[in-house]
Amino acid sequence: TLRRLRLDEVRLAGNALTGCVPSAFGDARGDALYLGLPWCLRYDRLDATGEVATAGHWAILDAGGEVLATWERLRSEAATLRVHQTDAGGSSWAAEFGAVSEGDLFEWRKASDCWVRYHVTGAPVRPSGGSGRWEFPVEWMTYAATGEGCTGAVGASAVLGADEAAPDAIPAAAILAPVRHGAYLVYPRNWVGSREPQQDYEPPPATTDGEASGASAASGPAIVYTDDLDEARRRISRWRDPVLPAGWTFRWAESWNEHSYYALYLNELGYDGVDIRVYYRTQRPGYFEAGGGWVVYEPRVLDGHAAIVVYSPQGAAHERLLSTEVWIFDADTGIEYFVNGVDRNMLGSNVDPVIEIARSLLQPAWSAP
Repeated sequence: TLRRLRLDEVRLAGNALTGCVPSAFGDARGDALYLGLPWCLRYDRLDATGEVATAGHWAILDAGGEVLATWERLRSEAATLRVHQTDAGGSSWAAEFGAVSEGDLFEWRKASDCWVRYHVTGAPVRPSGGSGRWEFPVEWMTYAATGEGCTGAVGASAVLGADEAAPDAIPAAAILAPVRHGAYLVYPRNWVGSREPQQDYEPPPATTDGEASGASAASGPAIVYTDDLDEARRRISRWRDPVLPAGWTFRWAESWNEHSYYALYLNELGYDGVDIRVYYRTQRPGYFEAGGGWVVYEPRVLDGHAAIVVYSPQGAAHERLLSTEVWIFDADTGIEYFVNGVDRNMLGSNVDPVIEIARSLLQPAWSAP
């Protein structure tokens, strides 16, 4: 339970604790780091053969089955995590591995500024032939690679530490160096070091069969301005109907090409509620300053997608009238979904309603019955 809290400091001295320390405490300051207890689920030997037939061994493989042995490849080419069901401490995780499912997270961590977070993309493969090993299909989601030793060979004695319930948010205060989170790069305030350069991406050709959107190329021009919802659904490519609070209404929408549009919705009183933007992200990673004080830009994982959530945290610097914002990036399509909450119930730190609207945009596009 404690690891689900966003803790700045942990003090556990003087307690007769046993068991392991959740790896979510790894970024905390205080006595949790010095209890002499093992981390949950720890592997301490990279098996270059990929067999992982011995307790405590691990390997991460690319799509072709080759063991990844450099930091650069671990950050970009991971396809399969392979571990023995018994970790370096002699604990069997067979029962826990059987409960792992798509969307679960784990981290390969060397230091506070040198780690990779992956998410599981499918069901685990159970042990066979008495090997005692488990396989999990994975993709990288987040990494920090700014410290010394974050390049080149990983090293045979590198430790894989994992957490079945890795937190779905990285607090801004924990971002001490640039962190790549999917299509986003989040860096600390006043950062003067280097940042990963942005790359330009070309959007795919416009669809002609309506498969990727709620409209087809034959149904109208890419540039549309309308206050008619049915027309927006019919003519705007990549249209999404958000799930909104009761009584909210569509006001107007405009698209400026076949990959982008903007829509405004009114609340039940007729005032601006949320504005929504859907577009192909042509520059990746997108830069965000983590912030702090009255506003934070917080990396999160929403329904398996990298996201950025903006709000004003509670405290002395809290700004109760700040609009809340959510970005979610769909890596499969290159489309980014942005929701800006300006309704009275979506200000300050009340970001949860905006998150739910943003999540609803990830569902299949509206289509005529």
